[in-house]
Amino acid sequence: MTPPLKTLELRELSVHYGKLQALRGVDLTLSAGEVLILAGPNGAGKSTLIKYLLGLVKPSAGALYVDGARRGVDDGLKRDLGYLPESVAFAENLDGEQVLRFFARARGVPRQRVHQVLERVGLLHAARRRVRGYSRGMRQRLGLGVAILSEPRLLILDEPTGGLDQEGLEVLWSVLAEWRAADRLVLMATHDLTLVERRVDRMCLLEGGSVRALDTPTRLRELAALPVRVSFRLADPRDGVEALVAQARGFADGGEVALREDMLSVEVPPARLLPLLQLHTDLGKLVQGVRVEEPGLDAVYDHLLEEAT
Repeated sequence: MTPPLKTLELRELSVHYGKLQALRGVDLTLSAGEVLILAGPNGAGKSTLIKYLLGLVKPSAGALYVDGARRGVDDGLKRDLGYLPESVAFAENLDGEQVLRFFARARGVPRQRVHQVLERVGLLHAARRRVRGYSRGMRQRLGLGVAILSEPRLLILDEPTGGLDQEGLEVLWSVLAEWRAADRLVLMATHDLTLVERRVDRMCLLEGGSVRALDTPTRLRELAALPVRVSFRLADPRDGVEALVAQARGFADGGEVALREDMLSVEVPPARLLPLLQLHTDLGKLVQGVRVEEPGLDAVYDHLLEEAT
């Protein structure tokens, strides 16, 4: 068995299209067992970075290091890479099994792997159905099957959630978990940050061809310092509610304080969260329950992007 990649590192990577600079000195490291997402607006450089790793564009400057050794993309990396494009397209007259067999022959993958992959992506029941009869989500799952067919050490997924229903999403999450557990690398470009935030290890925010932020979702949330929403369920909204609202406003530091029926919602800066939660303990029977809602990764992304521009 081929040992897993330990690190894949881009150093000072720059790419020009004529006078347009698509990537500007990008430094990025992927580590074994990691799922890293590329995020950024259209034209940020995500597609160019992926094209570089696929060997489709040449760098103007910079280098690729695999396990600490300088390598070219064509120097073995492409043979160990699986790719799911944003838009998949297969011969309409072939069935799902024939599509996978074609790619298996091209990559020297044993034939029995085809049925394993069909089952893995939930298409075994549609193996003999022509692609023209596949839904968009089924085509996406077939594309994922092609990407994982050779069990590549590096898996690149471009907007993989597009068209997937809940069953398809569960297949995708399962594949991500499997690749992470096997100490493989996953690089995923996506706009669906809310969907993927619990399944990723780090996010790289690209803007204008440069890395503007790179860290774990937790750390990026801390850096953004966006307000946290705390909701208190009141035992009796008529009992001491005015004093409770006044206390909440003292913690909110200008954030929203809203009372709706038996629910009091308070937006507080992260630094005031613990003191506000202590209020729940102090109030005792006045409050029956509390819920804390941290800002989602999409809100963190919007904030960081606004700061970057």
